[in-house]
Amino acid sequence: MRIFKTVLVGTALVLSLATSPVFAVATSQQLWLDYNPSWFISPKVTFGGDAGYRTKLNKDDGFRLVLRPGVDLPYRFVIFKAGIGNFWTISDIITNRWEIRPYQGVGWVWPRGRTNVDHLVRLEERFDFNTVTWNSVNSLRARYRLRLRYLFGVARPDRFWRVFGSGEFFLKLAGEEGLQREQFRLTLGLERSFSRLWRFRFEATWQKEEFFLVPDNSADDLFFRFRVYQNF
Repeated sequence: MRIFKTVLVGTALVLSLATSPVFAVATSQQLWLDYNPSWFISPKVTFGGDAGYRTKLNKDDGFRLVLRPGVDLPYRFVIFKAGIGNFWTISDIITNRWEIRPYQGVGWVWPRGRTNVDHLVRLEERFDFNTVTWNSVNSLRARYRLRLRYLFGVARPDRFWRVFGSGEFFLKLAGEEGLQREQFRLTLGLERSFSRLWRFRFEATWQKEEFFLVPDNSADDLFFRFRVYQNF
């Protein structure tokens, strides 16, 4: 009964913040659906990534497809990460885009406990192509994410609930940015692990970004994201 009450409180918190007046004024409300598989090649190598579909809820002007394979290499207290993201934007109001985004990063957890604090620093090279002319705008940016994770309702090591909140900051280092010009994000999430093989997560994210059609103007976005994790 205590676990059930905690789940209700956590879910109500996520939904209340997601529907608050701050989120209601968002320029864009979006639905993100993600599948995240992982293959443990060895204790030192994990191959995985995500495949996703993203669409706007308040406008019917296109969608985005995502394919982002990557690899994690743990070393002592950190995890080195590398991969390449592919973002295809199919739009009715602008020319379709294909962004290729190689990335390198490092993550670590400190401090550890019942509430873990995750840190992730990532460097991204971005090549945003117009799919008609194949001209591109290229840039380099850095990202830093700080995330708190709280574990509860643990029935056994691979069956639990987890609630988390995070803030992520974006910094352009060089070049000209293309369609996606994020500045920072705030996220709340609730996750359920059913076994070593399957986890499900819901996230609500508020994002501030530069409006690409009018440079130096900003826009607010709200994302509702459903994620399925599968380990092989």
